[in-house]
Amino acid sequence: MGRQETTRSCGKIRYPTELDAKIALASTRRARRGAASAKDERRYYLCPQCHGYHLTSQGRRNGWKSQRRRHVAAVAPEPARLNGVTAFIENIRGEWVYTIPELEARGIAQSREEAKETVRTIVGIVAPNVTASFKYGSDEQDMGMLYALQVAGSQNKTTAEKSSYMEPLLSRLRSRLFRDGFRFRKYDDRYPGPPDIALPKYRIMIFVDPCLWHDRSECKRKAFPPEMLRIWQDAHATQWEETLEDRQRLVDEGWTVLSYWECRFCDNRRREKRLKAFLSDVRRAARLSRQ
Repeated sequence: MGRQETTRSCGKIRYPTELDAKIALASTRRARRGAASAKDERRYYLCPQCHGYHLTSQGRRNGWKSQRRRHVAAVAPEPARLNGVTAFIENIRGEWVYTIPELEARGIAQSREEAKETVRTIVGIVAPNVTASFKYGSDEQDMGMLYALQVAGSQNKTTAEKSSYMEPLLSRLRSRLFRDGFRFRKYDDRYPGPPDIALPKYRIMIFVDPCLWHDRSECKRKAFPPEMLRIWQDAHATQWEETLEDRQRLVDEGWTVLSYWECRFCDNRRREKRLKAFLSDVRRAARLSRQ
């Protein structure tokens, strides 16, 4: 890393090159312990006075480029527990965006090779002896199909339709309900959604939503390209808002709506425990409906 110096005109630490600033920002986040605060450095910027780079805790105000460079406030893992990192390199609107979620580093390069070299440099300085693996993506890819292939595998019958790649999980949930004495309808198009599982007798609607819809930090799956996922969510934001409005309408009409994220049931070690918790939720809602 280049030599650090405090400029007289700015009174801040000056980094002579953009790469030095990127490494310093990643190092700062790597060394942090505890929850993020408002004073923590979030990005770097080019100073018009000293023509160097400074770190700042202030986020950018607007613009697509500013949003994609924004860093997620999260606690970096302990160095001893970090065996490897996954770097995403995506071609977004003709620019190469690299992201290292484990180190909370993000930036833009002129080419794919430059992005890979920058990632290796950051990882080598911030987390030495850690191996970096690369995953690639492009905004020309169908994010829905990419997600479906990752969830359901590469079978020829896989489609981006929710009823296709989530059917094994939904079948498992329905089987639990059936064995416990519940009778239900699936994909009942008389109701908005339609619900994955409907229990008209108890006025219960059950929805299981794909992980595409929630924030990546809340999900155990780490295989989705961050920038492609954000663009996909922005493009389908209206659809998601309408989905939430439909469910609120069901609640207003007296239905009990139970919503779950798909990844809740995907952990093999906790699946049985969470299936039992799911069944307990339905039983509790059924008892309340009888009162």
